[in-house]
Amino acid sequence: NRRAVEAARQAHDGAVGGVAGTPGAATLRRRPWVAPREPEDMESPLPSVAILVFCQLVQMFMSYDGGATPASIDKIQDQNPAIHWSQAELGLLGSLDKFGMTISSVLWGRALQVVPAKLLMVLGLGVNAATTFTFGNVPVKALMFVSKFLMGMTQGLQCVWGTCWVLTHAPIDSRTVWLGLGAISAGVGNGIGTAVAGFGTSQGLPYAFAWQVE
Repeated sequence: NRRAVEAARQAHDGAVGGVAGTPGAATLRRRPWVAPREPEDMESPLPSVAILVFCQLVQMFMSYDGGATPASIDKIQDQNPAIHWSQAELGLLGSLDKFGMTISSVLWGRALQVVPAKLLMVLGLGVNAATTFTFGNVPVKALMFVSKFLMGMTQGLQCVWGTCWVLTHAPIDSRTVWLGLGAISAGVGNGIGTAVAGFGTSQGLPYAFAWQVE
């Protein structure tokens, strides 16, 4: 870019100097040099801010169940007496989304290199919504285990993509702040899930109430 600007400056000076014998030559020589604006200087920051806000909302939505599950464990156990839950199974149920998130993060990093990000995000949000509905409305032990694991996998996709997007598009002087917003949104979503599930179960509502709200 510097070489291109310098070449343009020299061309400008040569053009002005070539008309030294004309009546307007003095005026042309006094014309100030203005470097061309860089394309990125003319871009509006609003689209990036809108995508950032969207990412935070998605992060809150996907972290909601991480707080709702522990607050609903007692109701999950008592909801259907025909299904026996051991303490180990309940602990596994509460941690399967974290396993899914951890295992899938490496896979998503590779998948985002070979598959369009928009397609993966649409599929991820769709699968997360479907598995959230299944977990809250189909009290079948095997389906609840699978749903919880898939919920964690889709959360892992959002975490990986969101971090890559911020590193690519965030302003340099605000990059650290933008990265920190993801963790804040996850904590807020987790807290909202805990509050909603805790309120619902304390009022005698079924465990599905928290996921129906989500």
